Amino acid sequence: MHLNSIIYFNNHVTIKFAVEELRRLMKKAGLQVNIYQNPDLNTLKESKRISIMLQDEFNSSSFSKGDLFIEKDGFAIFENENETWIIGKEERSTLYGVYHFCEKRLGYNWFSIGEEHLKESNFIQGINNWNINEPAFNRRGNILETINDPIYISKLIDWGVKNGLNEFFFTFFLWDEIGEYIREDLEKRSVNVTLGGHSLRFLLVAAERSSNESVGFFIAESPLQNQVIEEIVNICKKTPVVTRISLWPEDIGIEEDHFSDFMQIYIVFAERLKTALKAEKLRVEVEHIVYNAGLAWNMLERNEKTVPTNQVDILYAYWGRDYSQSIDNNSTEQTRAINALKDWKKQTEAKQRSITVLEYYSDHFMLSELFPPLVKRIEEDVKAYRKLKIDGLLNLIVPIHEKEQSSEMPKKYPWKWIQQLNNYFYAGLSWGKNGDQLLRQFGSMLGPNNERYVEILLELEKIVSQHTKWNFPLFPARVVDPEKVSHPNDATGIIEFLDEIILFFNKQDIEIDKDLLMIQNKNNAVSFSNQEMLLIYFYYLKETAKFYKKAWTKMLEVTK
Repeated sequence: MHLNSIIYFNNHVTIKFAVEELRRLMKKAGLQVNIYQNPDLNTLKESKRISIMLQDEFNSSSFSKGDLFIEKDGFAIFENENETWIIGKEERSTLYGVYHFCEKRLGYNWFSIGEEHLKESNFIQGINNWNINEPAFNRRGNILETINDPIYISKLIDWGVKNGLNEFFFTFFLWDEIGEYIREDLEKRSVNVTLGGHSLRFLLVAAERSSNESVGFFIAESPLQNQVIEEIVNICKKTPVVTRISLWPEDIGIEEDHFSDFMQIYIVFAERLKTALKAEKLRVEVEHIVYNAGLAWNMLERNEKTVPTNQVDILYAYWGRDYSQSIDNNSTEQTRAINALKDWKKQTEAKQRSITVLEYYSDHFMLSELFPPLVKRIEEDVKAYRKLKIDGLLNLIVPIHEKEQSSEMPKKYPWKWIQQLNNYFYAGLSWGKNGDQLLRQFGSMLGPNNERYVEILLELEKIVSQHTKWNFPLFPARVVDPEKVSHPNDATGIIEFLDEIILFFNKQDIEIDKDLLMIQNKNNAVSFSNQEMLLIYFYYLKETAKFYKKAWTKMLEVTK
C-alpha cells in the first residue's frame, strides 16, 4: 500500500533534511511521493500520507488525542490505515524516526559506512499502532582524536545518526584541520559537537605561547589559563555548532607530589571556562575528565581535597581495562575503577550534574590489530551502566598504530571496517536496542552461512578479548609490542594465548580468496561484500597472531 505524500510543518534545516531523506529512501525503494509544507489537508488529493513533526507541533495539532511526552531525544511513530506520523522530541529526533521507519517498513539496514542495504520488501503499513522509541543514554557518540580524513568522517556522521548517535567529539587540532569540511553535515542533522581532548598544546600555540608550558598547566592557577580560556571562547564564538567543551590534561600521569592540588585546580579551571562562555551568552556545556593517564590512579580516584562541582559535568575514562571481564569483576584494578566511578556518580547526583563514561570499543591502539569483537561485552556494559544510572556512553575510535619494525600487513589492515564491528553494536545497544536483534540484523548481511559466522564471531570474542588483560601489566607496551618489553615474565602466557587464536582458526573451514587480498587495501572496503570483509578480518586476525607468536617466541629464547 503506497503512501502518496510527505507533509512537514516548519523550515528548520533538520526537518527539511528529514523530509529529503525520507523521500530519497522511499524513491530508492520504488515509492513515488509528493512533498507539502503546511498544506490545507482538506484539499490534498492524496489520501495516504506521512507527516513529519515535532512533539510540540503534534500536541497542538488536530491529530492529537492527548499530550504525547517523549523522553530524551526519542521519537514516536503512529500509523493507521491511511496516515503515518513521525514525531520527534526535537529536530534531530525526526531523523531517527525516519530511519527507523525506513528500516522497519522498507527493509533498510545501516551497518556499513557510506552504504545502505535494502532488502526486497513489500511496503507494510501498521494499523492503529503506536511505537514510542527512546534512547538508553542522553549522550551517545564517537570520539575522534587524530583521524584527518574528512570524507570518512562525513560518512561516519551520516552513519552515526542513522544508528541513533547524537554527538561527535573532536580534538581542537582535528577540528582545526577538518571542521570546515564537515560542518554542514553536522548542522543539517543537528548533531551535538564537543571539542577538547588532549588539545592543550594546540591551544597554547594558538594563544601564542610555548607548547612546553602544557606540562604544568593544571598544577597551579596562572594567567596562562586565562589566555587559553579566551582562546576557547573565541573558537566557540566562531563555531556555533559546538555544544560542549571537554579539555583534558596531557596524556601523561600527574606526579604524586602535585596531585593534592591538581584535580581541584583543574575543576576550578573548568568552572571558570563555563563562566566565561556563559558571560558571552554561549550555550556551551563544559566537563572535566577523570582519567588514569599513564595509569596514574590519582587522576581517576577522588581524594579528600577535591570539591565536586555544581557547574560542570564529568567524563569518566578508565584506561587499562580487561575487556574479557565485566566492569564489576573482582580484580584489584577493576574494583578500584568501578569504586571511583560510583563515587563520581554519587557526586554528580548530589550536584545535579551529569556523568558520561568513555569506552574504548573501537580503539585500535588499546585493542590493537588483535582486535576483538565485543558484542556481548558491550551488551553487558550497557546493562551495568544503565543500572548505575550513567547519563552518557561515548565510544573512542582510534586507527591502527603502524610501527616501522612490524610487517607490511598493517599498512593494508582495513581498520575502518573492522572498528565498525564494535561501533555498530555500541550504537544500537547505547540506544537501547535488543542485542539478539542486532546480531540477526548483522547476520542478515553475511550470506547463507550467516549463522555460522555469527557463532564464530561470538566465540572469537571469548578468546581474543583476553589479550587486553596484559595492557595493564605491560604498560606502556601491549601484546603486539614485544620489542618494548624488557622482561619475559608474561611471554609464555601470551604465546599460549596467540596459539589459542591460531588453533581456533585452524579448526574452522573458512578461507578467503587470496586474489581478493591482492586487490584489498585499508580504504576500499566498499569494493567488497560484508561477508568478504568479515573473512578478510579473520585472515588478518590469524596472521597477526602468527606474526606475534614468532616475535614473542624469539624474545623468550633470547632472554633464556
